[in-house]
Amino acid sequence: MNQYPINRDNLERGLSVRSFLDGLTTHREAMLLRVAAVKLTDEEIALFATLAEPLRMLIMTEEWCSDCLMNVPILVRIAEAAPQMQARIFIRRDWPELRSYYTSQGVHSIPVATFLDRDFQPVGSWIERPFSAHQYLTAWKAAHPEVEQTRRRADLSSEEKREMLGELLDQLLVEMEGWYNQGLQSETVREVAKILGLLVGKSHQPS
Repeated sequence: MNQYPINRDNLERGLSVRSFLDGLTTHREAMLLRVAAVKLTDEEIALFATLAEPLRMLIMTEEWCSDCLMNVPILVRIAEAAPQMQARIFIRRDWPELRSYYTSQGVHSIPVATFLDRDFQPVGSWIERPFSAHQYLTAWKAAHPEVEQTRRRADLSSEEKREMLGELLDQLLVEMEGWYNQGLQSETVREVAKILGLLVGKSHQPS
């Protein structure tokens, strides 16, 4: 599948930011707090305001995903800073054709923010989390080996695993928010700016 499945005919089936937030059930309070708390700097706002061509930012997400919780609010702020940018949110489970497209491109993680030009052609995608976040998560998992051990247990249901890991994963969300406040948010912003050609340099993406 080479053709991007979102076009003029189905773009408006994607959710506005407000509709997405109104429909949340999992992590609803945390997402609302993140959206309220995330702010771009004046310099970052000015940078995205320089976009000359209309763009659409299409965000594929799921509300249970911790990387989405951290980064979707940042992506929303970027769209707000760019007068020429329209954001639409697509829930992955509701869009199998969109998921299949990304899978065919070797993309299996969320969130994914794809930027489309006026002809609905992709000009680039930002995927999952900023580069440095992988190092933070690797260190966290090494410090909490029981998380992966529990996830691999075949004798437990998904619900039992979630119940056993609930406190640890809640702790992870708190720590992740600290990481983003200490610099990962700015890294997400820089990576998106590089994809859009607003900064010189090559954005980091995990292989």
